[in-house]
Amino acid sequence: MSRFTSSLPRTLRHALAVGVVAAFALTPGAALAAQPVQSWHDHFTDSFSDQLCGIGVDVQLRVTDSFSIFADGSVKGTGATRGVITNPLNGKSVVLSTAGQFSDVAPVIDEQAGTITLHPTAKGLPQKIQTEHGSVLLRDAGIISFAHTFDLDDGEFISSQTTVNNGPHPDADSDFTAFCDVMSGALT
Repeated sequence: MSRFTSSLPRTLRHALAVGVVAAFALTPGAALAAQPVQSWHDHFTDSFSDQLCGIGVDVQLRVTDSFSIFADGSVKGTGATRGVITNPLNGKSVVLSTAGQFSDVAPVIDEQAGTITLHPTAKGLPQKIQTEHGSVLLRDAGIISFAHTFDLDDGEFISSQTTVNNGPHPDADSDFTAFCDVMSGALT
């Protein structure tokens, strides 16, 4: 997990992970030729309260996604999310949107090092944060790929590295501090 997602509360991290992963499925060439071993399409809405960047928030979330898993362990999907995030203490809100494609090759397991590394790629709009009335506060777009390494035994996050950054990706460029800076400024 990136520093960004590991700093989020568990409930919101799960909801955003579902949406973000679903929203960014870039089709790898090998996956186009192969038939998926499992595919699904989903559309759901959810509402919950949580903490985001140290602020208590209410979230209204809408997710639409399609996913395929292939025999080689690779995945691809497409989708979109829209979350309205409101500070219940002052009524200030932002809209967090994602849309696009996502892919990941089969995880790389290094038993000798005791690690597992994921290589997700997002193409499209990894995130856009805007006021409820439309002013864009933060926009990441284009293609971005990562290498996320975890401990093989306990799943603990070890490291993350951006391997491709083709677009404007101001959140990634800020080492994932821009998200909380923008959210805190907009919601307080």
